Amino acid sequence: MPKEVWSLSNLEEFNADFNQLTGSLPEDVHQLTALEWLDIDSNLFEGTIPNIFNEMPNLMYLDLSNNKFTGQFPDSIWNLQYEDFYMFENDLVGEVPSSFCDKVSGMLVDDSNWFALNPKVKCDCCDDSSCYVWDYRFSHEFEPIQCPSDNIITFDYEDSYRVTDNVANKNIVQGTSGSERIANMCLSPTGCYDFEVQLSENKGLITSTNFSAGYQIGAEKLSTFNDTDETDVCGAINMCGEVIDIEHPKRVGLNHLTQLAAPDLTKLDEEDSATYKALCDVVTKDKMYEEYQICDGTLLQRYVLLYFYYSQKLDFDFDKLATDHTCKWPGVSCDSNNKFIKSLDLPRKNLQGNIITEIGLLKTLEEIDLSNNAFRGTIDPAAYMNLPDLKVVRLGSNEFGGTFPSAMVELKDLVELDISGNLFVGALPEGVSYPKELSKFNNLPSFVYK
Repeated sequence: MPKEVWSLSNLEEFNADFNQLTGSLPEDVHQLTALEWLDIDSNLFEGTIPNIFNEMPNLMYLDLSNNKFTGQFPDSIWNLQYEDFYMFENDLVGEVPSSFCDKVSGMLVDDSNWFALNPKVKCDCCDDSSCYVWDYRFSHEFEPIQCPSDNIITFDYEDSYRVTDNVANKNIVQGTSGSERIANMCLSPTGCYDFEVQLSENKGLITSTNFSAGYQIGAEKLSTFNDTDETDVCGAINMCGEVIDIEHPKRVGLNHLTQLAAPDLTKLDEEDSATYKALCDVVTKDKMYEEYQICDGTLLQRYVLLYFYYSQKLDFDFDKLATDHTCKWPGVSCDSNNKFIKSLDLPRKNLQGNIITEIGLLKTLEEIDLSNNAFRGTIDPAAYMNLPDLKVVRLGSNEFGGTFPSAMVELKDLVELDISGNLFVGALPEGVSYPKELSKFNNLPSFVYK
């Protein structure tokens, strides 16, 4: 890059992302002492990163991701108080110091790409830096949990945007202008958000607060949720007799659950609904609530399991479950660390109703046995398509109907599939890719061949 660029002492923003620029990041960049925003994401820069960040005290946004940088992280890179920090898709090595870890909660770090996919970088504190809400369009393919369509907000933007969760007090999603300039965000209907859009025409900021109440960019209304009042105040949620306001320690957990598993808040008006019962139990009655995490999914799987029990009319006593680890709940077996659910085995329990699609949020599930019950209706692919490790499926001797669930036999790791004794009709699917490891496939006796 031309050295003249680095002599612009008044430069506050340098954005050259999504090009094919080559070369290295020169040490002369430290001359940009007024720089607040440095973004060279998705180019062909290479070499090591110079140790010059102590001389750039105003830098708040740093994105060096998707390049070819190599070597150790420079020590000075950890010293600034960033708002956004991205380094993924490079070949960098090193360890994130504890001093930086103390700052992570106040910034947006794309840890899912950087830390999870780069074993050369060690960071024990970044797992929860951006997990509360994320940008749906820019989420990464390896994340199997999909946002409910009711919670996806789509809008056009000019230059850049940022959303801050003012309950968790952290930046949660951001984007810069790309070819489409459209963002899809997954938001919780109980969330409270600050929203900023920077317009390229005047470089000014349009700021809307409490996103859940419905706000506008220009004349375009972004979103309206049904849990807010007319005063545009992020209000308290009355849940089962307990008021959960924005200062309540369980508000972030409630936001997470309603974001991914319970987007329809009208169910909170129906005391007999499975949603009402499960949310009330987990958020207001669960003695083990503090033992589970938002970011690793252990709180979510506890709610989903309880929602499943209520929806399928399992006979249980929550007062007893409230003091038990999730891995001790009926029908559940977990991994060797006693953390994530691996199997759900509830045959012959007289379970009833349609199988809930939310079971697909148990993303670590490998085996499911719900045979010899009274399930009915069709099987929505959403109940199993987001379970990448599913190996054994036993749904025999129920009352499932409709056409053969052909997508189910294409699960790549499937070893056993039993859907016998149901009411499926039609022909065995043709042109599907049966998994190579499939050893048991039982669809008799009530399957109708043609």
